[in-house]
Amino acid sequence: MKATENTPIKIREELKNKRKLLFKLFLNNPMHTSLAVDIKALDDQLADWTQTACVDLGEAKTSSTHFQ
Repeated sequence: MKATENTPIKIREELKNKRKLLFKLFLNNPMHTSLAVDIKALDDQLADWTQTACVDLGEAKTSSTHFQ
């Protein structure tokens, strides 16, 4: 049997799906601040995966070019 491969794209999609779920829960109960902390952590993980993918592809850019 072949093991399921966790590609960066698949992992990124899983993180995005977790974030969407937590955000929906947060919208229903904005006083539940621990959800906001969890969402922030997922945002940071997504940013790390995106940066890693860009470096792996040789497409790393300086942060100043993203906001122009």
